[in-house]
Amino acid sequence: MVIDRTSDQFLLDAYSGQGGFASGAYLIPHLREADEKLKRRKELAVYPNFSRKIVNVMMGFLWKQTPSRESDELYSTFAMNADGAGGKLDTLLSSYQRLAMILGTVYVIIDKPKTQGQTRADQAMPYMALRLKSQLVAETKNAAGTWMSVTFSELDGKETRYRTYTTTGWMLTKDQDGSDVIEQGEYSIGRVPVVRLHIAKPLNPTDSAAQSFFYDLAGLNWDLYNARSEMRELFRAQTFAILALPVADDNERQRLTNLTISTENALTYNPAGGGKPEFLAPPPDPVQLYMEQIANTVTDIYRVANLEFVGGVQQSGVALSFHFQECNSALGDMAENCEAAEVEIASLVYAWQDKQFTGNIAYPKDFNLSDLQTAINIAMDSVTLGMGPEFDKAIKKRLAKQILANDTAPSTMTAIDKEIDAAGDTYGDRIAQQAVA
Repeated sequence: MVIDRTSDQFLLDAYSGQGGFASGAYLIPHLREADEKLKRRKELAVYPNFSRKIVNVMMGFLWKQTPSRESDELYSTFAMNADGAGGKLDTLLSSYQRLAMILGTVYVIIDKPKTQGQTRADQAMPYMALRLKSQLVAETKNAAGTWMSVTFSELDGKETRYRTYTTTGWMLTKDQDGSDVIEQGEYSIGRVPVVRLHIAKPLNPTDSAAQSFFYDLAGLNWDLYNARSEMRELFRAQTFAILALPVADDNERQRLTNLTISTENALTYNPAGGGKPEFLAPPPDPVQLYMEQIANTVTDIYRVANLEFVGGVQQSGVALSFHFQECNSALGDMAENCEAAEVEIASLVYAWQDKQFTGNIAYPKDFNLSDLQTAINIAMDSVTLGMGPEFDKAIKKRLAKQILANDTAPSTMTAIDKEIDAAGDTYGDRIAQQAVA
């Protein structure tokens, strides 16, 4: 299986934890790994979904306050039923923005029902429809980068159809080249009725797609997924060590063939020969290296999401302020792009009604990142507390420092660390409960 990490499907699977992450198809086999061993790894694979946690928490902050809108009754009516099926504008836009965060860009079609009333009062309102990057199959632009036409693929039952929008009309065809027209229509809004919703500004302002915020997170989470699977296999290999028995001759070796030894039976041996049974186990170094790699990958996930201030490393006030500013700037850019897309959506809604939008739309662009830090920590702990005993201890120590360090003597913190190392479950669970409270 060839894994295309740039595809919409891979990125959506990385967010949902489904697809190849659920089936194990996104595991990379070792060069000489047996099929049976790979099959077992697929069955035991667990996907620690940091990426979804980060996206969801950041989306929660982006939409903690609803946008400020100054408009007339027309836009208020549209906002109450923005998709023509009862969906509210804020609900739809937050969903679209989450997809844009994952994919980089989504496309919002502002269309109008073909069947209209006899009077202006009876005329149906425009509605929004969503298209993904994978559905954009063709486009033409003028010198300024403005769309002159755009074509999306869509399914009609099991058949693929192609819907093209131009500055003067639309058509639905069986073929991508538009040679077999099913139906078509005209409009006089003066532009292609499709809005690009970017999560970040494209490198080239005229590009139709922006880089995904989620892409690096998905790649790191994929790396973590594979590392955890490989470490799990090492754990399995070390759990049942090999018992070595001294034998006097080939007859004794033959007699002991297919011998099963476990905690439920016993083995007798003659010590006269000077030998005794001994267990042979692989060295622990590979597992320790995997644990370090997993911890470093988690740190990288924080870093690429501009969340360096989340974690157990104590930072100076200057460093903390800088990282807060970086994260606030990233969130502000996301809000600004969604605001720009909604202004364009509003303009199209009014254009379909032969009017001009003169209202104002403003999204919050400043965020309380102390609250974000707490929310991210809690969300991440819910993932990491299931990554194995050593990783659990590290997380519990981090939580103890975050909750108690400011009011607790260093000697007490040292004692707490030793308690966690010795038998930290009871205390660690109490720390985790305090963090969530």
